[in-house]
Amino acid sequence: MLDHFQLPLPIHQLDDESLENFYPDNNLLLLNSLRKNFTQPEQQFFYIWGEQGSGKSHLLKAITNEFFIQQRPAMYVPLEKSHYFSPAVLENLEYQQLVCLDNLHSVITIPEWELAIFDLFNRIKTVGKTILVISANQSPTALCVNLPDLASRLRWGESYQLNPLNDQQKIHVLKQNAHQRGIDLSDEVANFLLKRLERDMHTLFNALKKLDHASLQAKRKLTIPFVKEILNL
Repeated sequence: MLDHFQLPLPIHQLDDESLENFYPDNNLLLLNSLRKNFTQPEQQFFYIWGEQGSGKSHLLKAITNEFFIQQRPAMYVPLEKSHYFSPAVLENLEYQQLVCLDNLHSVITIPEWELAIFDLFNRIKTVGKTILVISANQSPTALCVNLPDLASRLRWGESYQLNPLNDQQKIHVLKQNAHQRGIDLSDEVANFLLKRLERDMHTLFNALKKLDHASLQAKRKLTIPFVKEILNL
């Protein structure tokens, strides 16, 4: 029988995402509703959608980490990596307090996945102890779902479009993340990263992580020449 709290699958690697380094101002209504339901569950189902780089994965990892910190059972499932595991990963998840299914669009139109997610909705509704948060790149009405009953389930709860960050907000988040790592990131270097790299936060955070390790090893500050050298820019 599967353990309700841990599965031997590569789906728990959540990196450094937290609600502290998720920029809140563009999505306050969503964050307020999530926090309210995490303490006093009333709404079980949340559907979050937006373009690539809008912060969907960051948010789902962050709230899963929040539950882990509180020692509350939670599961994060990156569906874009579903070639590593089968729909059986969804079994027994109705006994978690939080389940996050990231990048739903990666498995839509695959019959066994659509059926497994539909069944999970029903089990969560019946047991009544789990909050299910799903992310995708389109709204629930625009997603091309083959199973009509699943399409209706995706509209059961609250739906929010994540609003992407503008450049100044991205710089603010980068500097905040750098500060949490104990490194000084100047406006000049942050602007340089924004101009020379892909502009999604996942790419920018990965670059900052690499620069953090390199600066510690070399005992050098983050200057533009050093950034160029480390990132081959």
